[in-house]
Amino acid sequence: MKKHISLLIVLLFIGNTIAQQASGYFPAQTGFEWKYKVIPLDSASNPINEAAFYRMDRFESIADYQGRSADIVLTKSGALQNIKLLPFQDSLFYSTEGTTGYSYYNVEGIKGFLISLDSLGLTQNFSFLNFFTSLQAWYDYYRFASPVNTPYTLIQKDTVITIGSLNVPFRFKYSGSRLNDQTISTVLGDMNCKKFLLQWKILSYNVVELLTLNDTVWIAPDNWIVQDIVPGQYVDNLTMLGVDPFSIPGLDIRLTNDIVSVEDEVIISDNFTLEQNYPNPFNPITTISYSIPQSSFVTLKIYDALGNEAAVLVNEQKTAGRHEVNFSSSQLASGIYFYKLMAGSFTQTKKMILLR
Repeated sequence: MKKHISLLIVLLFIGNTIAQQASGYFPAQTGFEWKYKVIPLDSASNPINEAAFYRMDRFESIADYQGRSADIVLTKSGALQNIKLLPFQDSLFYSTEGTTGYSYYNVEGIKGFLISLDSLGLTQNFSFLNFFTSLQAWYDYYRFASPVNTPYTLIQKDTVITIGSLNVPFRFKYSGSRLNDQTISTVLGDMNCKKFLLQWKILSYNVVELLTLNDTVWIAPDNWIVQDIVPGQYVDNLTMLGVDPFSIPGLDIRLTNDIVSVEDEVIISDNFTLEQNYPNPFNPITTISYSIPQSSFVTLKIYDALGNEAAVLVNEQKTAGRHEVNFSSSQLASGIYFYKLMAGSFTQTKKMILLR
């Protein structure tokens, strides 16, 4: 009898461990697409439906990135009527190992916001852009086997910021915790999700909590992130530091079927055109778009600053219309590169910058 009980315990343990494997939550094949509707939330977390926009992500490739094997996801956002025609605007990086899901934290998506904060001149000795750039790294955001409601620290960094005549000690702390699993209804049906709470806290050296930003994420098997909600809030407790009350908008991100699965509209240009790659500078993936007014044999190549051929992206007959190709630079060093389009008698070259 004892042997049977022991065997049952072992089987339950093995079953639970297998169920917690983070790789089982990420799509197995490249080409997988996510389609989201994003609704901004006001400071009371009420939806601002008239400001809604859409987001599309695509699992593009697997490559080494900053010391890990990364699942590289391209992402873009825009209005419903034209999002399918937009080029991808940024890259997201995920990695799984055992019972842990990693994400690479970078500031590309919020760089403009950080620059605007610096331009306000709130501090004398502190650059928000430099500070958050220094935090760029892989972090184990999603610990699938972590005990429920047990916080774990991802980032903790202390600094001193001069505000007016005051030298204020600050602690920036980013933590995560796994919440109880939850089944949610989506446009793809009911999904049994792992649920995580990610929190940014700004404290005065852990004595006074000045600001907390919450981000709740739902992760479903084979689908990864299917829902992500950041509440809005009104901040009025920083007046002692000379900061006027302000509102922080939130976001409600959910899967949608509003973006219909039809072929992109074909736009025929009257001229040959080669567009600037986006994003630029980039790391490690960028998108190059071009248009041809008639069916042509097209060659699109990448060259380094010395004129050496670094990659061939297109070398085939193409139909008339607008085309785009994604270029992964995982094997190249930082620097200036050139991309050259040749189609019929048309030739054009443009410059792009790879930053590691």
